[in-house]
Amino acid sequence: MKPTSLLFIMIKLSTLFILAGMLTACGSSAEDAPSEGIPQGGTSVESSTDDSQTEVNTTGASFEEQELPENFPEVFPLPEYAKIGSTVDMPGENSFRIFFAFPEVALDEVLAYYQDELQAGGWSVDAEGPEVTGYGMWITHPEYEAKLDFIEDEYGIVLDLAIAPQGELEELPGSDLTFGESEGLGESGGNFPSDFPVPSRFTAIDLPAKLAEDGYQLAFSFPDIAELAIIELSAALMTSSWEIGEFEVDSMTASYITPFTGPSGFQGYALITARPEVAGLDTISGSVIALHTGVKE
Repeated sequence: MKPTSLLFIMIKLSTLFILAGMLTACGSSAEDAPSEGIPQGGTSVESSTDDSQTEVNTTGASFEEQELPENFPEVFPLPEYAKIGSTVDMPGENSFRIFFAFPEVALDEVLAYYQDELQAGGWSVDAEGPEVTGYGMWITHPEYEAKLDFIEDEYGIVLDLAIAPQGELEELPGSDLTFGESEGLGESGGNFPSDFPVPSRFTAIDLPAKLAEDGYQLAFSFPDIAELAIIELSAALMTSSWEIGEFEVDSMTASYITPFTGPSGFQGYALITARPEVAGLDTISGSVIALHTGVKE
């Protein structure tokens, strides 16, 4: 799997922060898949307003009366059941970030479609694999490059697509999110270096006894879902030239282990959880992050 890149983290950040206010506003759910394909250049699609849907709109995207841009690359495949979603402004005339919904279709079916169609259309899959928020693919074409993130939410499978001409994908806009000061962390945080970058929405809390017994040295609260805490922590670290390892996911406890390495070679990992029993607490409002030095065995 391709190592996590700052571009990928910033794309995720811009999705979650720019569209965060839309999470409760977009309440429509998926309608039956359309029977005809989507012509290039702007067929609009309406979405259903079935209130029985209880899934969460994790992307904040809207799929009501959206259209494809006229110059959207025709070489990028779209299944006939795709619904066009909202777009994010991009630099460059031929760079796009668009959400697509694949209602009533399993993730395996969507991935199988793209494996076949990308190869047939001259695309190369450079890397792919599970991500914290779903499944990711990095693909290239003689003329284009793209990052695909497949996410499950109220519309079914949602594709967050960023596509640009070759060599221009790194110019995608990032986030203006700032990170909190970590001065004095070395004195108050055991062996953690004082330049360890702490995201601004992390709030230091007393280290729970259960986590202390497991060797953790610092604990923070976070007022949102664990997956978003991972994204903010990853962005903070990578902005400060730290490296992020592969996430370990325990889906049964909604917990994650995120390893990292500092510029000087310092190694550690974070436990990120939304389950109070994992952190040894009675309740959790949002998530808890605990920091540990060394490599998890």
